[in-house]
Amino acid sequence: RPLPVVHSRSIPSAVTMTTQNDHFDVDFSVRLAPKYSSTNWQSDSENYAKFSPVNLVFPGTHDSGSYYLTSKFQPDSGGRGIPEWLQSISKIIKTVGIPIDELVARWAKTQKQTIFEQLRTGARYLDLRCGWQPDTKTWKIHHSLVGVDVVTVLEDIKSFMNAFKTEVVIVEMSHFYGDPDEDAVEQLASEVLGALGELVVPYYPLEEENFWTRPLEESVKKNQRVLIAFENFNAYNTTEKHSPFLWPWVLENGYADTDDVAKMKEYNYDVVRTFNNQTDFFSSSAEKEEEEERQQQDELRLTKLSWILTAKAKTVENSIWPLIKNHHPKTIVDLTLKYADRFVFEEFVDLVSKDLNCRFPQVFSLDAWFADSSFSSRSSSKSNNSKSNNGKTNRDDDEVGEEEDENRKGVLWKLAKEVSARQNSPAFAKEKCKANAFADDGKRL
Repeated sequence: RPLPVVHSRSIPSAVTMTTQNDHFDVDFSVRLAPKYSSTNWQSDSENYAKFSPVNLVFPGTHDSGSYYLTSKFQPDSGGRGIPEWLQSISKIIKTVGIPIDELVARWAKTQKQTIFEQLRTGARYLDLRCGWQPDTKTWKIHHSLVGVDVVTVLEDIKSFMNAFKTEVVIVEMSHFYGDPDEDAVEQLASEVLGALGELVVPYYPLEEENFWTRPLEESVKKNQRVLIAFENFNAYNTTEKHSPFLWPWVLENGYADTDDVAKMKEYNYDVVRTFNNQTDFFSSSAEKEEEEERQQQDELRLTKLSWILTAKAKTVENSIWPLIKNHHPKTIVDLTLKYADRFVFEEFVDLVSKDLNCRFPQVFSLDAWFADSSFSSRSSSKSNNSKSNNGKTNRDDDEVGEEEDENRKGVLWKLAKEVSARQNSPAFAKEKCKANAFADDGKRL
């Protein structure tokens, strides 16, 4: 057989080799890893790793584990987790004849990628809803319906962290539905620490040098790379029992609770404004010391911005009428991609970060993480490189946004890194956030 022929290309990060004989024609593509990609972007010391996490932005996913859901509803004596819209349109559901669990799944599956794939494509915050299953004595992911085993998700996190040793992830574990007793919660804590114990960030909030205040790269050197925020809304004091390995619920969680994108934007603008009013630059050292003391007393709670739409009854109702031309969104992913996809989010971030010179909350979460099939129409780089002359695909869809280049359009990890670098720059510190003035002028997003 003839030796492969190497064709040089204008893009130095890729090499294509082809070989031919009478029986086959194969196109081998070998991709050389760029300096910074979706799997190692936090290793960029100049623009990210040299700063302390309290001044960084961690991008992530909402209801991260709900990429797969069964037909079983999450058990809970209080009925928590049942969609608010279900009762109000139950008659219409029966009339149309759609199974209830199928309809709920359409509006509960917020992601299309596994946890490993979410991390591989740049996410560094995970929102895990953990539900106790009394019949099997196991913990599973849930979002109205029951999903995959929690241990499966933990193994995904462990696999990624072991493969990419420069990355740091915040894992929030909450919504412990299913009426778990103390033994059940202990079982969950043991499963978490059994899988991730060697990687956990210890919780020492009152130390002068802690995870939030020292450069991120120092935590990486210590291999302290997974912060586990564990819901402690029970009487079992689980986080104290497992101190310092489990953090109490340190994230300020809130969401707009609307499927109107304009209202969601306004809500999140208020989140940014409140966040900046709390963390703005101080006119005196006394004010700064007072704020630092308040933060310690408040356990250095972080702010999360939830860029999510929540389906309401009318939206769900419109989605199921068997009309010939029903163009209404049929799922939560459809709704997100139509009105609030990552490109719309990017415009919002640019407004508050670039135009108004405001710090961005330390965490943001979205639905439909890299689930947008229209990326090619909005990014010329993909359309120019996605197909070869003979129609063969040279790049996987999952690889969109992995290469470090000038175009960060719609690439959320690049956006997070850019914002983090900007708000840690000396030039940024010279001006105050203009969010209050923007609101006082009556301007709308």
